[in-house]
Amino acid sequence: MTPRVAFVIPYLRSRGGWQTAALGAIRALAHFVEPVLVVARADLESARELLPGFETRILPEVQPVSAGVWPVARTLAAASIGLRRLPPLRVDLVHALEAFPAGAVARMLARREGVPFGLTAHGTYAVLWKQWPLLASAYARMLREAAFVCPISHGTLARMQREFGSVLRAVPCEVVIEGTDITERVSREEAEAHRWPHVPSLISVGNLKPRKGYHLSLQAFARVQRSLPQARYQIVGGGLGGGYHEQLLALIRRHDIRGVEFVGSVGAQDLASYYRSSSAFALLSQEHRFAFEGFGLVFLEAGGYGLPVVGSRTGGIPDAVRDGETGFLLSAEDVEGSAEAILRLLVDRDLSQRMGREGRALAESLTWTRYATQQAEVYQRVLTMQSGGAST
Repeated sequence: MTPRVAFVIPYLRSRGGWQTAALGAIRALAHFVEPVLVVARADLESARELLPGFETRILPEVQPVSAGVWPVARTLAAASIGLRRLPPLRVDLVHALEAFPAGAVARMLARREGVPFGLTAHGTYAVLWKQWPLLASAYARMLREAAFVCPISHGTLARMQREFGSVLRAVPCEVVIEGTDITERVSREEAEAHRWPHVPSLISVGNLKPRKGYHLSLQAFARVQRSLPQARYQIVGGGLGGGYHEQLLALIRRHDIRGVEFVGSVGAQDLASYYRSSSAFALLSQEHRFAFEGFGLVFLEAGGYGLPVVGSRTGGIPDAVRDGETGFLLSAEDVEGSAEAILRLLVDRDLSQRMGREGRALAESLTWTRYATQQAEVYQRVLTMQSGGAST
């Protein structure tokens, strides 16, 4: 009999990491389980539009946009009240698609249903709570009761172990690497036919924030231009006009860097055009206190277009980049080494195309179907243990 799984989904109404992960996971897992979507009231229309045909239930809140004691307290209080009014779901398992507080909402729902719960842990939100003792304690209590914890990368698991290691030793943890649908949107033929641009072109994709490391990639690009003055650098992502953007503009003026364009946020079709017109991809992300790259999906997207990549050896990025095969991994602060790697990819066509082909192959292997198969196996183990425990 197909198990019914309630998915507690964070912040579905805004395009970004949470939405991408939820859509990919649920659509793929629907081949293995019967999903029941549990969303915040503000996400209902998005759920109906993006995930039509699935049974959907509403709570007042599931996940706050901002972190902190009061936002979390308000979310959990509202969810608790909403659960009292929610009819029984008759599910076999509850899965939160974020660690906390969505995981705590899942725990409350699972207790009411009398079933186990588990969670997926995405990067920053898997460890952020350590800075607030009250929330750290609540998060630890929730983790201890989880039937499974599935970080989206080995880097995320390592960071969770660093911050909450004593708790996790007693919790079943298994890394289930996120999937990508880039190879469904971009054919292998298109990736293999990727044209070598007349102008050496570097691209980065991601919102303008310090942990994305643009202050480092710009310094690296300044070094690249000493040998390749005609090179250009396009940065695609939101955050134009903010404080960090102003810092980057000042850095460009100070180093007299030319050929840099801040594109801003773009739609899917325009983003595809930017990838197609680029020679290589780079993102030198950093760990910034508790903030870090949980996985590095954007590296797989670049690989899907046949682009070689340069990334930092931090967070979950090493699960998305094969050093020396799909591109190069360096220390986040190694500006000189990053510049050398970028320059090699911009001038060595054979190397660039070989690494681009390997990047495409990696993207083809990390599909949502592969993710769902592994995640469904986690469910099956939990449910088997549950039924075995109930029968003894």
